[in-house]
Amino acid sequence: MNRINLIIRKLWNNKLFTFLNIIGLAIGISACWIVFRLVNYELSFDKNHPEPEKIFKVYGVFDEFGSTDYFDGVPIPLAKFIKENLSNVELTVPVNQRYVPKIINSEHPNEPLKFEDQEQIIETIDDYFKMVPYTWLAGNPEKALKNPNEVVLTESRANLYFPNVPVKDLVGKTLLYDTTLFSVVGVVKDLEHPSSFLSKEFIKISNNEWNSDNWLMFNSNYNLFVKLKDVKSKKAFVNQISKKIFDMTDKDFRESNFKARAEVTPLTEVHFDKRLQNSTNINLIYGFIGIGVFLLLLATINYINLTTAQVPTRAKEIGIRKTLGEQPFDVTKAFFLETLTITCIALLISWPITKVFEKTFSKILPSNLDSFSDWLPLVLFIICLIAIISIVSSLYPAYLINRVQISEVIKMKGIGKLSLGSISIRKVLIVVQFVIAQVFVIATFIMGIQMKHTMNSDLGFNYNALINIHLPFKKDQNADVDPFVLKEVLKKHSQIAGVSLGHLPLSQGHWGNFVETTADTGLVKINVPFKFVDEDYFNLYEIKLLAGRRFSLSDTSTGIILNKIAVQDLGFKSPEEAIGKPVKAYGKDRTITGVTDNFNIKTFHTEKTGVAILTSKYRGQLQDITIKLQNDPKTWKASLAILEKEWKTIYPNAPLEFKFYDQNIREYYETDYKFSKIINLSTSITILLSCLGLIGLVTISTVQRTKEIGIRKVLGSSIAGIVGLLSKDYIKLVLISILVASPIAWWASKKWLDNFVYKVEISWWMFIIPAIATILIAFLTMSFQSLKAAKANPVDSLRDE
Repeated sequence: MNRINLIIRKLWNNKLFTFLNIIGLAIGISACWIVFRLVNYELSFDKNHPEPEKIFKVYGVFDEFGSTDYFDGVPIPLAKFIKENLSNVELTVPVNQRYVPKIINSEHPNEPLKFEDQEQIIETIDDYFKMVPYTWLAGNPEKALKNPNEVVLTESRANLYFPNVPVKDLVGKTLLYDTTLFSVVGVVKDLEHPSSFLSKEFIKISNNEWNSDNWLMFNSNYNLFVKLKDVKSKKAFVNQISKKIFDMTDKDFRESNFKARAEVTPLTEVHFDKRLQNSTNINLIYGFIGIGVFLLLLATINYINLTTAQVPTRAKEIGIRKTLGEQPFDVTKAFFLETLTITCIALLISWPITKVFEKTFSKILPSNLDSFSDWLPLVLFIICLIAIISIVSSLYPAYLINRVQISEVIKMKGIGKLSLGSISIRKVLIVVQFVIAQVFVIATFIMGIQMKHTMNSDLGFNYNALINIHLPFKKDQNADVDPFVLKEVLKKHSQIAGVSLGHLPLSQGHWGNFVETTADTGLVKINVPFKFVDEDYFNLYEIKLLAGRRFSLSDTSTGIILNKIAVQDLGFKSPEEAIGKPVKAYGKDRTITGVTDNFNIKTFHTEKTGVAILTSKYRGQLQDITIKLQNDPKTWKASLAILEKEWKTIYPNAPLEFKFYDQNIREYYETDYKFSKIINLSTSITILLSCLGLIGLVTISTVQRTKEIGIRKVLGSSIAGIVGLLSKDYIKLVLISILVASPIAWWASKKWLDNFVYKVEISWWMFIIPAIATILIAFLTMSFQSLKAAKANPVDSLRDE
């Protein structure tokens, strides 16, 4: 205890360096704390299922023109075929997404409880609960999902629908799913570990779907899991289902020159399989681990540098302790206890830092992270982390001091230039520190340029000052009202610059179908995404027409507009040649009335593709209305007031929910923005840690060279000369770090940019600007202490012994 009191007294007497060490380590520990929680959460997916090695997810594969496309969905009849015909399958689990517009609890004592657009509702069969390890709180799992119009709820969903009702009393309660009454037959506890099985409500698959014979429709809402009796039968199973899919689809798909089959992914790999929807990029996880390690490394380097730099000022203390009989082990133990004390204090400070970060940046963290119980592995990780930091940070300073002779220590000779052989370890550590910081700075700069390029590039259409509204589709929200009524009403207002109905040019939706024509070589058939629009679509979005004309009302059943890529894929040599040519699309004979320039229908992560555009009057095809506001943002408030007024008149029961189109497009890059924000934050932390280290080192350097500075000033050195003298060695190290960091940053940035089809080219100036910024930051960081030393009275400097 006396030793701890001595350490705390010593730290208190040296407040500046204690503060720098504690803050640096606290930031490093906070970063590792958050990264561990994030990585542990992501890597825990599907690890709690019994016999996970036998469970596989089935998905579709399409081989076409020498390329392979993957689709996370299967034909509806595949589940029944497997269940009834394949003996090597133990469990068959279809997971069909079910949309229910409205769910009502009419048994609530005060008034009926209504819930709209609830998610995570699926149709499945009883095998689901044999595969997924739920704990049953009410009901009989042996009888679940045996009958239609029955539902099993998770505990969280049950508490939402039936507040204040004990779980054991819920069996037999009823819920109105749209127009059908369902009876609650069971309640299960929510899964406590991250899982690919995210559903909250479970309903038996309808007989119509279970007995469907539509093998041609692969739908992403129809997922399928299987549990094999023996993992060794995986290859045979894939061959069996692929053969069945091929036999049932080949006749229809052959003329389109593609074949359909199936593949499987083990459950333990589903979360990171990029071929499947809602997967997580494993490279991002590795990136987070790297960020945590780098930030902790920076904090540790800071501590080691500041500790070794203070050794000369503690020389007499250590020399006296050695003279009094302390052995090298005792000195090492003293350094370890001191480091452990500082690290524990840093741990206490890191907790509020971590909580502030998690609250401030909650949008870039997984939404279920707080509900994930990880306290035990987190505690073990923190203990190991503290031990590693304490050992690594104390061993090197202890090693240096133990290899110096007592006489040299007491005389203060040689101690200021402690090194390992001919290499100054402190300089090496400073270079490593700034290499890490510079890599982050360059990466941040290039990411910012790419994201700016992404948002400001010409997409082939105008998206400025446009508002998108998804039209009502529920009966009780006046969905039967013709949307053209709203369009015509809005067009009468001068504050509205334009209105159009139809699919958005760039969106996540995909309506695919075939366009075919007859050429000299025979039938040419291409599969392209379709857009259904009205006649004002091209004027509103300012899509460039290369040949032909825009739509008119007469084109509803006969006309079609293609983009340049689609025209080329059909075999036409030019847009002009395609005009007036007959094609077949959506089961009708049509005529090409126009050819547009190519425009982006997906994000910059994918290449431009062929597009077919049809005009329509049907509400089911025209799902969105887009309103163009005046270019002057000052008029937007009045325009939105008009929109709200007319909307309430025509759709009084539907909420007005709109977004600016540029905001919609930005959200498509949400993952990129999240990663970019994390890199930006990490860059700020690396710069902060590096600057804290520089402040401490320059402070020590000025103390050690007090007399030298005084003599130089007496001999006529200027303030600028003194500042340069104290700064030049560190600036040299920063320059070396920039040279080392640049190729590393180039490689890392290129890897990230490879995710974009349309990207900026990396150029030399993207490295020069961050380098100049880093040098300026480093110099400004050092200049305060350097100026203070340079302005000191040389008489005071020379008077002290």
